[in-house]
Amino acid sequence: MGRSSLEWDTLEYELQPWVRSAIETLGFDKMTPVQASTIPLFAGNKDVVVDAETGSGKTVAFVVPILEKIVQEQAFRLKRGHFHSLILTPTRELAKQIETVVQSFLVHYTEGTQQPIGCQLLVGTNEHSIRDDVNALCENRPQLLIGTPGRVLDLLQSPKVKTQSCSLVVLDEADRLLDASFVGDIEKILKVLPKQRRTGLFSATISAAGDTIFKTGLRNPVKIKVNGRAISAAPESLSINYCTVKPQLKLQLLISLINRFKFKKCIVYFPTCISVTFFYSFMNHLLSRGDITQDVKLFSLHGKLQTSSRIKTLDAFASHLGSAVLLTTDVAARGIDIPDVELVVQLDPPTDTDLFLHRCGRTGRANRIGKAVTFLNEGREEDFVGFMAVKNVVIEEDVSLQDPEIEGQAQQFYNTFLQWILEDRDRFDYAVKSYVAFIRYYSKHAAHSIFRLQNFDFVGLAKMYGLFRLPRMPEITKNLANKEEVTFGDGWLMDPPPVDMDTFAYRDAKLEQKRLEELKNLAKINDKKKLKFELKKKNVAWSNKTDTKETKQERREKMSRKRKAIEEELARQGSTSDKDDDDEIDKDWKETILKRKKGDQGKSNVQGSFDDL
Repeated sequence: MGRSSLEWDTLEYELQPWVRSAIETLGFDKMTPVQASTIPLFAGNKDVVVDAETGSGKTVAFVVPILEKIVQEQAFRLKRGHFHSLILTPTRELAKQIETVVQSFLVHYTEGTQQPIGCQLLVGTNEHSIRDDVNALCENRPQLLIGTPGRVLDLLQSPKVKTQSCSLVVLDEADRLLDASFVGDIEKILKVLPKQRRTGLFSATISAAGDTIFKTGLRNPVKIKVNGRAISAAPESLSINYCTVKPQLKLQLLISLINRFKFKKCIVYFPTCISVTFFYSFMNHLLSRGDITQDVKLFSLHGKLQTSSRIKTLDAFASHLGSAVLLTTDVAARGIDIPDVELVVQLDPPTDTDLFLHRCGRTGRANRIGKAVTFLNEGREEDFVGFMAVKNVVIEEDVSLQDPEIEGQAQQFYNTFLQWILEDRDRFDYAVKSYVAFIRYYSKHAAHSIFRLQNFDFVGLAKMYGLFRLPRMPEITKNLANKEEVTFGDGWLMDPPPVDMDTFAYRDAKLEQKRLEELKNLAKINDKKKLKFELKKKNVAWSNKTDTKETKQERREKMSRKRKAIEEELARQGSTSDKDDDDEIDKDWKETILKRKKGDQGKSNVQGSFDDL
């Protein structure tokens, strides 16, 4: 497609004047190839499957047809509880971002209040219940709904919500929405929507969805593949590089890159939520010491934060005027479009290899120059480069990323980390939990022939997390060769140990009091068998503790599903329209929760202790 054919005047579809005005005002001087190919087809009643590289303008390619169809089909006076279009996304952040794009277009809609166009965001938050969402839909009557599968499904299951008027559905990041974690909800949503609708699937890696795309009810779809190059699935403006590094030196190398590179925005991907929290705290400590020499602002974002906190963090990071670094997980890997991201760093490749390109694609968007860097552990992990080449993703080694000075400074850096951790036992708790979470993360890697625990440097990783003693884990016991040669007995990484675990205290007075009471209670146990049992319970392997935590989470989710089922049954009986009955539901549910809490009194929120790891 030549350059002249990307002028908006050459689009094979006549846009409404207000849409064209919005495009000009928003600075979209020319169409991208995906917009030129998709808009005429999708706005012209064709189902589409769009496979286009990250940062290629897919959002505008489906927002424009949706707005065009709403006006064309005169969907201004919908009946109560009805809607015209639905956009589904895998993450709350992406849903919020799409809503922002839609609102930026609607600012230019000048038909007046007699024929308003509205959209509603549907994501799970602690501020709005599903009942609030249903009431907002009925009162405001928006034509467009934008949300995540779970929340949208909850809404559609309300008897007050009617789906007959839905004319158009978009699945953004469709390959993710059609994988095992979402496909069940997606199938339920699509089942209650009209069959005579238009459907659009959009993704940078749509091929990963395979045959599951046929579960979406597509009717003779047109497949649009833009810039499908044999060499690389990434845009030309994006350079994807790697460098090999010892696990112990990864954090140092990250600090070195932050100090050496000039950037407006940088995103750093960590493997787990808890590691984001842990390293965010330590890196702020390094920033206060002056070890991070560039004047940067640090932000942290992960999936266990409340939705409102996640959205506020993302907005603050995007709007920060100076240099900024976002520490995050894969919650910010897909679809998020943040201006001026010039550097992306992955401390470890994602366990889902399809996410690799999505992570890299947060930079180099819309033909802007961007650099994506991945750290690989020396040795077997270098085979990941060849593994991705088979997927048409070329990763080139960049020796300039290396910093020859960091190895000589490794002991000094470790001592700084160690001193910070020894100031508060709670930091040590976080270090251990982060380390254990990483081992579990690593063991579940899709490319398990490359990322193997049998070849892993457990000690080097422990020092990267600032640990001075290896946790007791079957994964370590099974795979750590010559344990006696790398530890000083019982997992200690230094001799003498830097702290007496019996006196290692929490800064938090309540946590410390609880720890001392536990020690006191153990000292009172005279029965040797009982003492042995208590110690065994305290020092159960970390992987087992995490399994127990996940079981508790499953129980909480089960209770949540029970509540939803109760509300749905009462709704079917007509009770949801009666406020007194609604209050009674809440009262009954609160009593159930209070009973559960009474059974949980005295239980600790901190899993296990660290007296004998």
